[in-house]
Amino acid sequence: MTTNTVNNMHPLKVQRVNHLTANIMQLFLEPSSIFSYQAGDYLMLGLDQDETKPFSIANAPQDNGLLELHVRNLDQTEWMQRLFKVQVGDTLWADGPKPQMKLQHETDLNLYIAGGTGIAPIKALLEQRLKQGLSQPTKLYWGARHIEEFYIHDRLLTLAAQDTQLSYIPVLSENDPAWTGEKGLVHEVAVQQNPDLSQATVYLCGAWAMVQTAETDLVNAGLPLLRYIH
Repeated sequence: MTTNTVNNMHPLKVQRVNHLTANIMQLFLEPSSIFSYQAGDYLMLGLDQDETKPFSIANAPQDNGLLELHVRNLDQTEWMQRLFKVQVGDTLWADGPKPQMKLQHETDLNLYIAGGTGIAPIKALLEQRLKQGLSQPTKLYWGARHIEEFYIHDRLLTLAAQDTQLSYIPVLSENDPAWTGEKGLVHEVAVQQNPDLSQATVYLCGAWAMVQTAETDLVNAGLPLLRYIH
């Protein structure tokens, strides 16, 4: 097997496509050769080698080598419409991997906070941590506007069942009478439930406005900036 080395581009064969909601799909891609990355990395994905866009890798390195991506169709561009039409057997292109978030040593409290498809690198980091084994309390908070946007809820329940140190807390921001779980903005719920973050490490991924707003609230709760990974 060979890899196209021009501009460090890797051909990826589409192995699975799951349309999880009307605007979110899950891709499983097989690199044509070894694609070495760390949990928390991202790649630049293209339908060809000329135009690429950033996507977080949603799984820790696996023995089968597959890369998992979560794609949300927000901008309705022609490029995104084409991506949403890919099928098993198609070839996409990737430039990378590129560093984004890196797993740190465990601290007395470890919070993983995600909004929407920001769950992708957070899930990868947690999978890697679980492989290593948890020794300290660890909590995963995932925020969404609508119930159907908890698109890998069952997978996260399975992760949480692997270790008694891990808790999973989904948080819904919009009112829905069918929802009986936590409500509000996900980072605010995390701070309310963990008001002292002086000995914590926080991993957070979501919209840029969320990252900026959360930083203020997390620091006010005592979180050292060096342990705010985003």
